[in-house]
Amino acid sequence: MMKRFNGQVVAWAIAESPLIDGENLICTPGGPDASIAALNKMTGQTVWTSKGWSEPSAYCSPALFEVGGHRIIVTMTAKSVVGLDAATGALLWSHTHETDYDIHAVTPVLEGRMLYYTGGYGSGGGMLLLSEDGSSVTPQWADKNLDCQHHGVVLLDGYIYGTGHKNQNLMCLQLQTGKLMWEAKEVRQGALVYADGMLYVYEGPGGGAVSLVKAAPEGFSRTGAFKVTQGSGNHWAHPVISGGRLYIRHGDVLIAYDIAAK
Repeated sequence: MMKRFNGQVVAWAIAESPLIDGENLICTPGGPDASIAALNKMTGQTVWTSKGWSEPSAYCSPALFEVGGHRIIVTMTAKSVVGLDAATGALLWSHTHETDYDIHAVTPVLEGRMLYYTGGYGSGGGMLLLSEDGSSVTPQWADKNLDCQHHGVVLLDGYIYGTGHKNQNLMCLQLQTGKLMWEAKEVRQGALVYADGMLYVYEGPGGGAVSLVKAAPEGFSRTGAFKVTQGSGNHWAHPVISGGRLYIRHGDVLIAYDIAAK
């Protein structure tokens, strides 16, 4: 990717998860006129590049959203949130958001036409309102409370759940207004995933605690907790839920927990 698209090798190298869109694989080389590219997933041939958009990569996994019948690739590059036409790679819009070390490792999330983005190091995030066809955006609010570094957020029924970087607390924001609904010091910086009305929060880098928290804007409620003791190194891998099991990787150890209803 670096050679073909003249991409810049950033500090922590390639850390995104590529996106499969039909026959295309979407990736972020971060090159001139090729910050984002689509490859044929079977042959690797270039389908399109983001001509007119030339920022370096920022460790963000791209997402595909459909707004008003318009299919849009959304991601974050070194200093921006950006939207591209999924068929052609044409730049639709961009919104400046800067953070230390150009780390934008949290994929933006969408509900209706409300797009939420965030970054760590105190930069925080905000909400962009997409036009009815998704071809433009209008900033609605900005927030410094939830400065999620690389642990991801959950968007559910108009509320955002995630952990901060500077204060490291778990918190809940209202998507429409950016209002801080609650903040909990009991659960620290970590990756989170949602299932059956509950948030599973896996704390890192050095913690390893896993908390079960109700996904409710009314207030913080933790109903259980345990600690990952196997494996070594930072607790940075994102947990996955599938088939009634919670999967957590820590170093070279993969652990499966039975969380299915009995």
